[in-house]
Amino acid sequence: MRSRVAITGVGVVCSVARDAPEFREALRAGRRGFVRLGDPRLGRLRATHAGLVEGFGPVNGDPAAVRKLDRHVHLALHAMREAALSAGLPSPIGDRGGVVLGTCSGGMLSIERHYEALARGEDPIDADLLFSKRYYTAVKVLAWAAGASGPALTVVTACAAGAGAIAEGTDLIRSGLADVVLAGGSDAFAPSTLVGFDALKATCEGICAPFSTPVGLNLGEGAAFLVLEELERARDRGATVLAELLGSGLSNDAHHPTAPDPTARGQLAAMNAALHDAGIDAGRIDYINAHGTGTRANDPAECRAISRLLGERSGQVPVSSTKSMIGHCLGGAGALEASATVLACRAGFLPPTAGFAGPREGCDLDSVPDFGRPFSGRIALSNSFGFAGNNACLVLDLAPDNGPKGSRLPAPADDPVVVTGLGAVTAAGLGVGTPLDGAGGIAPVERLPVPVEPYPAGLVPDIDPRRVDRRLDLRGFDRCSIYAALAAREAIGAAGIDARPTTLARIGLVLGVASGPGQGEDEHLRATFEGAFELQSLGAFPYVVPNEVAGNVARALMLRGHNTVLATGRGAGLAALASATLAVSLGHCDLVLAAGADEITERGLADGWRTGLFGPGTGVTPGEGAAVAVLERLESARKRGAPVLATVVGLGLAADPADPRSSAGGASLERALAQALERAGVDASDVSVVAPGGGGEVDIARRSLGASFEIVDLQPRLGLAEAALSLCNLARALATAGPDRVVAALSLSREGLAAAAILRT
Repeated sequence: MRSRVAITGVGVVCSVARDAPEFREALRAGRRGFVRLGDPRLGRLRATHAGLVEGFGPVNGDPAAVRKLDRHVHLALHAMREAALSAGLPSPIGDRGGVVLGTCSGGMLSIERHYEALARGEDPIDADLLFSKRYYTAVKVLAWAAGASGPALTVVTACAAGAGAIAEGTDLIRSGLADVVLAGGSDAFAPSTLVGFDALKATCEGICAPFSTPVGLNLGEGAAFLVLEELERARDRGATVLAELLGSGLSNDAHHPTAPDPTARGQLAAMNAALHDAGIDAGRIDYINAHGTGTRANDPAECRAISRLLGERSGQVPVSSTKSMIGHCLGGAGALEASATVLACRAGFLPPTAGFAGPREGCDLDSVPDFGRPFSGRIALSNSFGFAGNNACLVLDLAPDNGPKGSRLPAPADDPVVVTGLGAVTAAGLGVGTPLDGAGGIAPVERLPVPVEPYPAGLVPDIDPRRVDRRLDLRGFDRCSIYAALAAREAIGAAGIDARPTTLARIGLVLGVASGPGQGEDEHLRATFEGAFELQSLGAFPYVVPNEVAGNVARALMLRGHNTVLATGRGAGLAALASATLAVSLGHCDLVLAAGADEITERGLADGWRTGLFGPGTGVTPGEGAAVAVLERLESARKRGAPVLATVVGLGLAADPADPRSSAGGASLERALAQALERAGVDASDVSVVAPGGGGEVDIARRSLGASFEIVDLQPRLGLAEAALSLCNLARALATAGPDRVVAALSLSREGLAAAAILRT
């Protein structure tokens, strides 16, 4: 029986509230928290208002290194601390406690400061600014603040990230990798982001009215966190169970970088997947908190999906948009809206769609106009959809029963998760076997300007996509997306998967990135600051978000299944493999691709050189590329007659909460490895092969396992592709290990975020 997941705490900060009780009462009143934009740089935009958290700043008691971090970190800290306090959690929450954060823009204000200086001819980059710019910075600080030594993950699926983080946290508990998880989302208002939305003509000229008029969105900012814990544990400690997280569903539209699929099949797929995960049908739904952005394309598409889901009940089930009061808070939106649903519905009312002036075309639902409405139902859905086609849906039971302990639903069949295909694109070319067959791929950089010449790096050579699949169309893709798409297609072929669209549409994708693809970010930020906040071209803005790589791969291969993106720094590909394994074992999908991808950019080279990440004296050469593993159930593989390369028998995820900035010598990896070995039922002495991720994992393995194992490390030949290297090494190890061997794949980021996987060939 799988564990049931309770919600026992809520924390909120947004434009209408500084805590959860204030948020609840603002929702009851339909209070709107929009202010007129005062930044003179934005005066020529059509957007005039935003949902800003005025007067908010860092906590004076936090260390100086934390206080000077990006605003989204402080919003997240505020909400997480309230959630933990309201749930009565101990501090620290320890080895069985985890943190999952969803964010769209991450450290965008820090990134903006950097590009504003670059536009003036300055370059202030140092280790502190580089840390503040990273997507995974906040979760490292959150783990420190909570004393969480368990899993620490960052979900970066744009506007679906907050809900995606809650879904990921739920899976960590259901799988037994954690007992309690602080899960939520956070984003701060960033002028360059508003410039992009304004250029897309997605913004509202006044104050938004989702499903009504005027058309368009207002950006907001804020954060929300939920305390998720195993239901029996919550009851045993006497916690108040606010709601139960019954299920989650993720999907991808595989349609467009920014616009939703007008057929709404991706959104409908996410809602159906969430209901299936919850073990209920659409007839049980009493309320839907909609994504409800107010834009011309999004609202009709979502209404179409909801109408198809509800059938004859369409128009009878209330559907409202919290964004009508606080704006679109991007990566924070899904967590804020799930929190709004819990807080309002438990208090006996529905949050309204404020400012609703009658339905516009294609939006004929019961939109709960203006003020909260009495509510006595039980089951609610919370929808979140984002750029790059990412969709997420959560199913909440707002009146969980006090019946017998245990699960409502049996766990999916106890069927091992196996690896059936591998693909890689590296500095040595295309293919898993290529890296050691050729002379290696380290060479001076020629295609990019660099601070010092010659500059050695592991750059991927030009590869003709027709070598992989003559139907593969990668025109207009950035390099990171090209690498990931080529590696994914190779892995699908190696697994013997039928490449017809109907088959590919069921396949999921979990992508790990280190710092995210940089090409689009660089182009958009330069254009914003050098063009006085007026974009002349929209080409780069859709590619600022890290999940654009997953979206491109999904569109190129028509992958519409379970889809998420994690940013965990070095070793992100291995974290993706862990998440993908859970997705299969928990029944979210039958078959999924686990991927890691990196690209080298001029900005990345300059930042790394200036901050001492690589270059003379560091012993580190940067690299790029992608690696992909196909994961599926053993029964499924046998039915297909697929080659079984290995079985995933153990996983471990851990964080180092000792310092908000750095790792304390690999203690987190030792814990992750011990957890993976215990779950695998494998003795340390049984490990015969270690595949590291480029972060000193071999020395830690020697301390934990002894010295009698083979090391498969391609970094000297390929460079350090931070997200992809751990999967490249694992792919090579599985391709060469031989039968009945135990392989340990290990990764450790500079910040102490660790992952371990035990596989048996």
